[in-house]
Amino acid sequence: MTQAQIIEPAELATSEQRHWLEGYGQAVVHLAWLRDYQVRHLLFGMVELRPLELPAADSSHEQRHRAASKGGLYLYYRRFAMPVEEAIAWYEAAIEGNLALPASDDNPPQSSRTMQGGPFCTLPAWPRLVVSNKLDFAPDWMQGSRAHFLHTKCSLSQHELLRKPENSAQLKRWLHFDLVDLYQDYLGAICLIAPNPLFRSIKKSHLDEPRGGSVETVAYKLVARANQSLNGTRLEIVNENMLGRLTPVAAVFSDDTAIKVFEFAEEFDREGRTVTHPRHGLLCWNEPAPLIRAIQLDLAVESLRKSIEVPARGKRRPRSEYEVSEYQQESSTVIGTELDDSAIQIQIAEAQHRRARRQKGASQRWFHDKPEDAAKFIRDTIGSARRKVMIADPYFADRGLLAFGHAIRSPDARLKVLTSAAYLKNGVGSQVQKVLDQTFQTYPLTPKVRLLLGDPPLLHDRFLVVDDEVWLSGNSFNTIGERAGMVVRLPDPEPVIAHLKRLWKEATSLDAWLKKQSSNSQTRPGPPS
Repeated sequence: MTQAQIIEPAELATSEQRHWLEGYGQAVVHLAWLRDYQVRHLLFGMVELRPLELPAADSSHEQRHRAASKGGLYLYYRRFAMPVEEAIAWYEAAIEGNLALPASDDNPPQSSRTMQGGPFCTLPAWPRLVVSNKLDFAPDWMQGSRAHFLHTKCSLSQHELLRKPENSAQLKRWLHFDLVDLYQDYLGAICLIAPNPLFRSIKKSHLDEPRGGSVETVAYKLVARANQSLNGTRLEIVNENMLGRLTPVAAVFSDDTAIKVFEFAEEFDREGRTVTHPRHGLLCWNEPAPLIRAIQLDLAVESLRKSIEVPARGKRRPRSEYEVSEYQQESSTVIGTELDDSAIQIQIAEAQHRRARRQKGASQRWFHDKPEDAAKFIRDTIGSARRKVMIADPYFADRGLLAFGHAIRSPDARLKVLTSAAYLKNGVGSQVQKVLDQTFQTYPLTPKVRLLLGDPPLLHDRFLVVDDEVWLSGNSFNTIGERAGMVVRLPDPEPVIAHLKRLWKEATSLDAWLKKQSSNSQTRPGPPS
């Protein structure tokens, strides 16, 4: 699992010494399965250990959904509430290959309730646990919990059946996450979740006047769960700046002291925490994250809301209409303390930001036979721009300008369109100029249009630049969504932006091109007398 660390206290070496089970009063087993006539196939399972202070949960009734119009194929979901010891016994039986529906009043233990699943790969070795900050299948309050995972070694043959929209949607309603497509690595898996049994949260407060000559003094409070002891709990704080990590500082809590005051010799930049307990082991941890000291609020008022009509262009591109808002920048306010970074700090931060963008990787969207969905996605992406938008498409003209040019919301964002002279012949260029003159009068920054000369033009692919991100489209933006195609966000946009800037400089302006076209038509010799 990502974002996880392994607990390694010696007392977890054997199943007879599992002190991490202390502090839980009940368990709930969540199960989803597919029934193929009389055979049950595990789809997903979660064993939730509930801290003592939580009220008792109830079992649910069996829920069913028909998975196919013919045959005995059904999806099922059920929640089983039981004592912790029974849930652990059920989980260990699954590890050993004995998987069945848990016993209940209407579900007595018998061989007819067996379920197909596994064999499993145990991560980590049982009964060790990991503390994970990325439990996609668990509710928010369980994030940062200790966990164990049983991942199946066999693939489910009915995966295509589950991918039917009505089946995947039903599983998502039951489980609250996308098991079939987005998190299919959990398909056929069982996960055990053990939320922190000792405390609910960590609260902190920065003292206005640092103590003892320290640069920064911070008080941390562990909010204990009802009737739980914090004695021996150890909190370690790490501080990272742009150049590296400083020496951690730590304190041990007792039943008499739930608040500890830390004095730091350096101002916080990025703060990380680790909490351990002598019997429970690692309880929670957080990677160093930036400390927010100031928030800038930009207040913009909607100055105009108008309707944009995109004319029809043949049978496959009917007329459409959408609404767009224009905003007027009013004021900018900073709440907190503004940071005065040195030039070298800014240089380091910008370099780190560039690397982070590259590590962010690509994102992608598939569109087929749904041009309205594709158009909305492009408009929403353009609408997020704060500074600049460039549409580079050799087949972009007046209709595309109406469809997407008005999606810019920020008054500070400039739109540039890079198209081709070859596509704007026969009066199409004049139509583009007409759209610019008649529909962008209220914009503080009028879009700029430039044309690549040559037939065919130098540019083949289609690009959408939004601030510092670049999207690549397989289809022209004029026809996006009509035929199957991808829109992909590039993981390393800077070289592409540099190339597009060079093409932009080499291109001619729409105004200059139209004047030249008009001059050529006037000087062209007439027919012989």
